[in-house]
Parts: sequence; C-alpha cells; structure tokens
Amino acid sequence: MARNIVQICNEAISDLPAHPIVGIDDSAAEARECNRHLNGVVADLIGMHDWSFCKRRSPLAVVPNDRSGEWGYAYSLPDEIVSPIVLVRDANASSVPGIVVTPMLYWPGPAAGYEQIDYALADNKLYTNLEAAILEYSLDAVEPNKWHPLFAQAVIRTLAARIYRPILGEKADTQEWLVKQQTARAALNQAIADDLNRFPRRRKEFVPEAVIARGAYGYGSVVWP
Repeated sequence: MARNIVQICNEAISDLPAHPIVGIDDSAAEARECNRHLNGVVADLIGMHDWSFCKRRSPLAVVPNDRSGEWGYAYSLPDEIVSPIVLVRDANASSVPGIVVTPMLYWPGPAAGYEQIDYALADNKLYTNLEAAILEYSLDAVEPNKWHPLFAQAVIRTLAARIYRPILGEKADTQEWLVKQQTARAALNQAIADDLNRFPRRRKEFVPEAVIARGAYGYGSVVWP
C-alpha cells in the first residue's frame, strides 16, 4: 500500500514511541524532527543503490567542452540526478576514440539496449566521446507513493533511528538506539536484495573502448592485447 509523508513519519514515530503528528509542519517536536531529517534520510538511501523505482532516462544538453583534448563532448547533468547509472547510445550517434577514465560496473547487456561507454564527471558536467548522449540516472526526489514497500520500510526504520534521541532526549536509551540503527541497516539490506532479485544486474569486468577496438579482451584487472 502506498504511503504519504505523514504516514511514513508516523510509522517511524510509533517505533520510538512518541505522539503521532497530523502534518509535517506541526509545531510538535515529533513533526519538527521528522521535517528536519526525512529528506536527508531519503537522499542517503537513494544514493546507496540504483533503485529500479527511481530511474529516469533523458537526453543530455550539450555544453561548451573545456576538455576537448580528452573527450569529444561535454554535457550538463540533470538537476535532479543523484548518480549516473549508464550512458545509452542514440541510434544516430557516433563515438570517437578517446581516453578512458570511468568504468561502468553493471552492464545489463545489449539485449537491454546497453553497451559499455566511457565517461567522466566534473563540475556538474559529464564528459564522453558519445554524440547525442542519453543518460539513465537515479532521481533525487521521488514521491513516497512511488516507493517500493521495502524501500519505504528502510526509510521508516532509518528515520526512527535518527529521530529517536532528539525526540526522547534524556529518556533515550543508548542500547535501544543502537538496536534501531541495526534494524535500519537490516531493512536497507533487505530492500536492496529484493530490488536486485527483481531486476538483476549482470556484473561485467571493465575493458576500455580503445582496448575493445583493437580486439583485446580481459579478465578481472588484467587486459590482454
């Protein structure tokens, strides 16, 4: 069942226990602490994994290339990006040889429309040798009604751990706080495992474009010409 922000907060508050809130902007201490911590919790958890429910694919806008000696193209990163996942080649694009910097760790394979494309990130720009680049990336802001239930549980348990001591103050028990942190980590691990099981990623050892072009291959960190 989809949850809204108040429901997420109240489930976390009930784990303390403390008084439920009516709205995130309430004057109560519970609402203030939820308002202070919730966005950070969500951003932290989204940044820990390429969640299937918060991916977007978008063409990148070309910007002046201040590294033309290294890369063929420069693009601005989307405002809502948390982390890049993979570059996708446009049907009419071409790739020019260049210097390899960043490996792609997860590669679903050609059947999924992916191929291994090198890039580097700096100053809110993405540099690559791919023309008309399309980037698949994790979003920074996702509404709670779009969260997978296990991700929602991870948010709830992590939020509970973070607001426990600020709300309970002197009544907070250090051992109980540590238990809540452990519970939060377990909930996150379960959510990640479930996401990987439902949307498997196939790990591929990185071989640079320039090496592939000359017909070499590799295994682990070793590349043979």
